[in-house]
Amino acid sequence: MIDPNVERLYSDCRELLNLWRRYHDFFKIAVSGEAITPEKEHEFITIKSRIAMLHDAFMDCLEHDQNIGQSVLSIVTRSITLKHVHRMSTAEIKKIELEWHESYLLLNETLGVLDDKRRQFALVTPSVYYREMYTRKASKALHDFISSWVFKTIVGLGIAMAAIIAFIQFGGADYLFRNPTTRGLVVKFEDIIRLAYRSYPYRELSAVQRMDAMLSQMFQSSAVGDSNKKEYSKDAGIARVAQKMSGDPNNFSNDLKEATESRCEVFTPGFQTAGRDLYCWLFLLPTRQAASSIETRYNAWLVGHPKPDWICFRLNNVIAVGFGGDNEGLMLTWLRNQYLKIRTTKK
Repeated sequence: MIDPNVERLYSDCRELLNLWRRYHDFFKIAVSGEAITPEKEHEFITIKSRIAMLHDAFMDCLEHDQNIGQSVLSIVTRSITLKHVHRMSTAEIKKIELEWHESYLLLNETLGVLDDKRRQFALVTPSVYYREMYTRKASKALHDFISSWVFKTIVGLGIAMAAIIAFIQFGGADYLFRNPTTRGLVVKFEDIIRLAYRSYPYRELSAVQRMDAMLSQMFQSSAVGDSNKKEYSKDAGIARVAQKMSGDPNNFSNDLKEATESRCEVFTPGFQTAGRDLYCWLFLLPTRQAASSIETRYNAWLVGHPKPDWICFRLNNVIAVGFGGDNEGLMLTWLRNQYLKIRTTKK
């Protein structure tokens, strides 16, 4: 097996070593000052130019003594012409001689290392080589990703989300909600959470709103009933459910008594729709599981009552029940779609 990259580096470094020897020969001619001709000046500059071109390959091979490797380019830069070298001081010449010998030894050592790699690759099968190459690439890609700002941002967001969840789980949000100063902030924050996590429970019924701010032509007006009045009270809504589900094993009217808060809304039919007033009770249950159990029992009741004249649906931990409206159930359907954020289009 032949590694093209190792072969290229070996070839470049071997050529650099030969050029480095030739540079030294010209350097000695310059120091003596004998036979410095325009032709030799031109050849000296050509050698320096080629050395500068091959220098990067040499530096790519070095695993140590990079400062010595860098001196190759430094020596070439300082040796402008043969005549310039001839005018150098004795101290400068000795310094270049010392640096040249150090870099010459390093070049020979590097060639030996590259030659060993060539021999090792000659014993490697293509399958092993490509497996190792892809492993190195995968490791590098993983390292680059871990050190990238994208990964750091993801980790940061993950830590922030974990901190928020822990804060909520250990009652931090409850504490802020009880504080009048931070109560509104908690309500807004939890509204934002519901955009991504729609099953996040409600703390109070005031956060449960319909989709459209204005009523459709089905209704002339709507009002929130006074819960202190018997006809709009929590017990009145539970009594209506008990009446509709009387004698059925799925009757969940008693479960609604566990609600910590209730609200009754009254809708009056609009001028394009004939019918009765529509009453909607919202019950805030302690947990989403309690509300889900009620929803399951209502769906089981529906199996034996395919065309009910009332409706029940769930909003996280809130149960809504509606009674009345028009005979075809359009008002009840509209009410459910409004709270479930289902926008219908007219054909």
